[in-house]
Amino acid sequence: MERVMLDVDLAMGAPGSDVDDGFALALALADPDISLELVTTVNGNTDVASATTLTLELLHRLGHPEVPVHRGAQVPLLRPQAKFGSVPEEVVVREPRPMPAAAAMVEHVRANPGEITLVAVGPLTNVALAMRLDHTFASSLKRLVIMGGVFNQPTNETRMPGEYNIWNDPEAAEIVLGSGIVAQWVGLDVTLKVRVTMEEARAMAASDHEFAAFAGRYTVAWIDHLSSRRPEQVGSCAMHDPLAVAAVTHPELITWQDSYVQVETGDRLRGAMLADPLTRGWAPDGDGTKLEPNASIAVDVDAAGFTRFFMDKLKEL
Repeated sequence: MERVMLDVDLAMGAPGSDVDDGFALALALADPDISLELVTTVNGNTDVASATTLTLELLHRLGHPEVPVHRGAQVPLLRPQAKFGSVPEEVVVREPRPMPAAAAMVEHVRANPGEITLVAVGPLTNVALAMRLDHTFASSLKRLVIMGGVFNQPTNETRMPGEYNIWNDPEAAEIVLGSGIVAQWVGLDVTLKVRVTMEEARAMAASDHEFAAFAGRYTVAWIDHLSSRRPEQVGSCAMHDPLAVAAVTHPELITWQDSYVQVETGDRLRGAMLADPLTRGWAPDGDGTKLEPNASIAVDVDAAGFTRFFMDKLKEL
């Protein structure tokens, strides 16, 4: 059994918002090999207040209101807030636990050293703050799995040269990369290959199952939104965050490569990541210093295997 903390910028349930973070929360609850012990929220896909309200709402919909939720960082470490969201009027505003997210993360890991896997599927602000609060936080984690980055291909967006989570708070990503823990990074190189089609979304929306119908309805709306902005993505949407959750109990679905990774914190290439697989084994400056891996990056995925696992588990909710 994997004991998990999940850090999210969840927006499922708000009109026109991304849905993969909601599916990630659902999958963490549906996987019998995961014990979801703590959920924290962070600014990213939406503002942190909206993310917190929508997370609490989704946990109630899924029948798990007992899972503790802690509100986290409202803004990135050094950057202005990138997105603001909204919550439908019919959603009940529930209060999270009073302790700030980063402090709650530190407390939980201190109480369970070497036993907790942290899965971060939003910007890394909370994770970086926890590492700053306690210098032993990173080394006391069992594992750190991150949905973020793109390593072997460009984003092809001049306004956002880095993947969104890393672009949102590159300084936080830099702290994580320098923390000493070799995190598993599940980036766009693989997440763009795992998708829910419009046909699958409509089938979910027509389901008698409460969560499937709810999630399907918002997935249809999200695919429509993507199609209006990016015609090349017509008919499907990527399941970025659920793949990171699946990696906790099924890492064999992904091909991993140990690398030394750096992140660009300047404005021109903000959030871009440079991954060296260390095939040469030496630092680029030729001074003879051997670099050690600071990341394990996902370079390929069994997309069909993930889809089977993902869909089968959602049916069990």
